[in-house]
Amino acid sequence: MGEKRCEEHCLCREMEQLLDEQQRLAFEGFRFVCEKIGYDTIPFVLSNGKCAFEVFGRTKKGLFFTTQVFRLENLDTRHGCATLSLLLPVDMDGHPVEFCNDVFSLVKTDNCIMVDLTCFCSIKPLSPKLVNRELPIIEPKC
Repeated sequence: MGEKRCEEHCLCREMEQLLDEQQRLAFEGFRFVCEKIGYDTIPFVLSNGKCAFEVFGRTKKGLFFTTQVFRLENLDTRHGCATLSLLLPVDMDGHPVEFCNDVFSLVKTDNCIMVDLTCFCSIKPLSPKLVNRELPIIEPKC
């Protein structure tokens, strides 16, 4: 089987741009700019054209979850693949939820997967403000 060329696939170019913007957002690679704005992730959903890509992950407490939301960690343009970390969708109480329901925050995890980018045809970026968004403190009513 021949070597895949990332530049032949539109999604690879999109992922290259996403990684570049994510690095600039996090001020990575700057020599003189060191101020952090609090965002270092552009979360996104991948699709094969029919449905969103979904995987299982595991929290530090050992609970399993499913997610459709990822962070691009590394891109291998030579082989057309990417390393993605899983983002855990949670509600206002910090409990895992399905992505389509009541997502308040996307929590970074240590779970990573490698994907073949030729299997996907679209990417939908989400707001960086969702990542590790602080949960509200709800005072009990007296």
